[in-house]
Order: sequence, then C-alpha cells, then structure tokens
Amino acid sequence: MSLIAAVIATALCAFVYVRMYKRELPEPIGKKKAVIPLAFGFAAIVLSILLLVASGVLARALTGGEALFAADGSPAGLVIRSLLHSFLLAGFTEELAKFLLFLLVLKIVKPANVYEYGLLCAGVGLGFTAGEEFLYAGNGLVVMVIRICFFAMHLLFGLLMGTHLGLARFCRQEKRGGAGKHVFLALFLPVLWHTVFDAATTANAALDATEESVQIGGAIVALAVMLGSVVLQYVLLLRFKRQTEAYCAMTFRSEELPAEPVTEM
Repeated sequence: MSLIAAVIATALCAFVYVRMYKRELPEPIGKKKAVIPLAFGFAAIVLSILLLVASGVLARALTGGEALFAADGSPAGLVIRSLLHSFLLAGFTEELAKFLLFLLVLKIVKPANVYEYGLLCAGVGLGFTAGEEFLYAGNGLVVMVIRICFFAMHLLFGLLMGTHLGLARFCRQEKRGGAGKHVFLALFLPVLWHTVFDAATTANAALDATEESVQIGGAIVALAVMLGSVVLQYVLLLRFKRQTEAYCAMTFRSEELPAEPVTEM
C-alpha cells in the first residue's frame, strides 16, 4: 500500500510540474533543462540526511548529551517540543538542503525569467518528493490518503523558494527595493510551513500525551493544519498560474562582456 501511495503522489506531482512547464511564455524552457532539477532533488535527500546528522551532533555537544526533545507534559512544553523536533529533523535541514542544491541548479541552467526560477526550484521539490515517497512512505490506508492529499507540499516549498529568489534578482536588476526581503522569504516561508505542518502532524507530541484533553487538542490542531495546508496547496498553484504572464515578462538581462579596446594599426 505504501508503494501505491508513493506512485500516485509522485505521478500527481509530475503532472503538475509538466503543466507548469508547458505554461511558460512564449515557449517552455526546454525539456533537458527542466529535467536537471529532478536529479538535484534526489541529491537533496542525501544532503538533508547529512545535515540532520551534523545538527544532531552539534545539539548533543551543546546540551552535553541530554535529551534535546525532552519536555514536561504541559501544553506549552509539548508545543515547543513538537516545533523544535520538526524544525531540526525536517523543516530546517530539508529546506536548507534543497536551497543549497537549487543554487547549483541556477549555475547550470541559468533561468531567463522569474517564472523559470519558480519552475526549476519546483523541479527540485518534485525530485525530493519522488525520493522521499519511496524511502519514507508508511503502511496503512490513513497514511496512504494523507500522503496523496499532500502530494504537492515539497513542490510548493520549492515554488515559494524559487519565485522569491527570482523576484529578488529582478528587484536588484531593476534597482528596486525589496530584494533582501525576497531572499529572506525564499528560505523562511518553506521552513516555517514545513516546520508547522510536521509539528502538527507527524511530530505532534500532544497526540501521545497521557491526558485525553491534551490528545483531543492535539488532534484538533493537526486537523486544522492539514485542512489549511490542503487549501493552501491549491491557492498557491492557482496563484502561480495566474501570475504566469507577469513572471515570464520579468526577464533577466544577460551579462554583457566589456568591449575589447580598439588599437590603432
């Protein structure tokens, strides 16, 4: 059943990516260039694991070997534990890995406009999704439904990241303000969404609490975040679709080489 969920989620994500690819104006970036980010998405999984190990070693050194995620049973303590767990084990490490590898993609592909920034980084998210689905997909009907419902999460993390990086570059080129803000949002928004989502679902410590009232509260939070994320997935995809013409028009000037000095004969 986990294999079925992985195949369906990856296929849906690939379908969305292909539609985004075909939508670019006046013509798509090119199939070869569009495929390159997928390999970097797979590589991001390996890098995220290395970052996870490094963060674990650092945390252990800073805490003197004490349990990093230990917390009292109070609601506030459980929330802090869930957020910290999600941030270090997924939100920060995975999004940082994708961010770093997307910077490498930019060196290879050299996008021509803001739309291609969003598209290519979404491609990194697709590659990450494909690898993660087959590596971490769990068993059971509930897990299968959840993974299918949130098939586009990593693609959208990448879409947010790439679009804001593209807007930052365009702002610098046109000497507009806000470039720094977009660079900040490129990493902050995916990390925030990823951390909150995992803290409310897979890492929700309240669901394992001894008090029934705390468990119910945790379940309500999980349901609210899940429903909100489902809606947000489609809102962001439709928004990017509506902005296609505008983002494609935000083109980047190629770097011109300085003219060679003319020598008189």
